[in-house]
Amino acid sequence: MLNKGYFVIGTDTDIGKTYISSLLYKSLKGHNPGYYKPLQTGCYEENGKFIALDPEFLCKFNGIPYDGTMSTFLFKNPVSPHLASEIENIEIEPDMILSTYKKISKEHPVTIVEAAGGLFVPIIRNKFYMYDLIKMLNLPVVLVASSKVGAINHTMLTIAFLKEKNIDIQGVIFNNYTDEFYEKDNVKVVVEASGINNYLLVSPNQEIIDKNNINKFLERR
Repeated sequence: MLNKGYFVIGTDTDIGKTYISSLLYKSLKGHNPGYYKPLQTGCYEENGKFIALDPEFLCKFNGIPYDGTMSTFLFKNPVSPHLASEIENIEIEPDMILSTYKKISKEHPVTIVEAAGGLFVPIIRNKFYMYDLIKMLNLPVVLVASSKVGAINHTMLTIAFLKEKNIDIQGVIFNNYTDEFYEKDNVKVVVEASGINNYLLVSPNQEIIDKNNINKFLERR
């Protein structure tokens, strides 16, 4: 049985959170999944409305119409949410994010929630961070990581922080995996050191995750 929702977070910038979120969404099509990107910076304007880049990518990837309700707070400046909020004089209200997520989760058996940046990205300066949002939504984390050189350090530090904050880790997805010998060893080191045996390997430009693999990875534990 699947959890009600999952929070997709990455170990680094441009690690592929949106691609993995889109892949998860596509692989869960049979479950009528929902998707929610609470905060989006770097939006562009079209016909007088902001377009959120990550939801737009997910919609194109899945061949569905763009849905502006997939995001709550949209900002033009391509910076951290807290700074975009200050520059554009738009107050971010976490309670509004929570209520929107609850609405989406009522409409879908499973919902993919995508972070804006990493765990320590501020949402409200010196007050509310991305990890606070995860705890508020009370969702298990799908950690998007790399298997390239340097991935061990990034991944283990992120896992250690999640454990310190008592945030449940559903599993790790190693993105852009190409089966190089050092990648195999990096994955092995992370799995053995972290004790997290629930992981997936995703190849570059992979179109879908096998039904059995995705269900096994996301099943309630």
